Amino acid sequence: MDWVYPVVAQDWMFPVHGGPLQNMGLFSGAYMRTFLSLLMAAALFLSGPALAGWDNVGTTKNVKVERKTMPDSPLFAFRGKGTFNVSLGLLVSVLKDEKIAVEWVDLMTEHSVIRKINEESNLIYESYGLPWPISDRDYLMIERYTYDEATKVFTIDYESVTDPAKPVRGDHVRAMAYRTFWRLEQVGLGRTKVEVEVFTDPKGVLPSWLINLIQEDWPWKTIDGLVRRAQKGDIKSDPGTEGW
Repeated sequence: MDWVYPVVAQDWMFPVHGGPLQNMGLFSGAYMRTFLSLLMAAALFLSGPALAGWDNVGTTKNVKVERKTMPDSPLFAFRGKGTFNVSLGLLVSVLKDEKIAVEWVDLMTEHSVIRKINEESNLIYESYGLPWPISDRDYLMIERYTYDEATKVFTIDYESVTDPAKPVRGDHVRAMAYRTFWRLEQVGLGRTKVEVEVFTDPKGVLPSWLINLIQEDWPWKTIDGLVRRAQKGDIKSDPGTEGW
């Protein structure tokens, strides 16, 4: 389980009833109404915008990160996207290589193929190490590959499942992946547009603001890791993209 630390309000924090600032009039009448309005505005900002579109978070290492408010959820979906001078085939090879995933995926501690379903899909297991005192998370998912030669686009979609081959571990919290995918598009010779979108629920008792804070850096760190891993020089181009 996750540890939650309560915050105890002291009279110096909210000196409404007999605190040291009461006599100064800072938290009475119009000042109190203004103070409460500011608190409400801050809470709305941290909980996210009410609009349905994507909102810019920032750009780091040539990766633009955006977030989106999801219906009936306090959690954001996040996506990262950028265009890089790396061939599509090399990036696809890195994405599909289970042996090297922990080298470049942010926070990942384990990645394994539990069962090959067919040529385009696998049952996979992934675990992620989170900062103390938060419990580590893991996922059991089906990944599906799609090659579209006409548009020169490769995608991987992920869907959380349950399977007796990989029961829940006692030292991890089993998380859920909803709308989660990679999309790679060849936009020129040796040039690829990379996009990753994640909407997951880590479960447990973590507050939504903390989940959103942890997840918002994941897209740029992981895309940057993917690109750097593909550029190391020890990867062969994926044969499925040959001739694109």
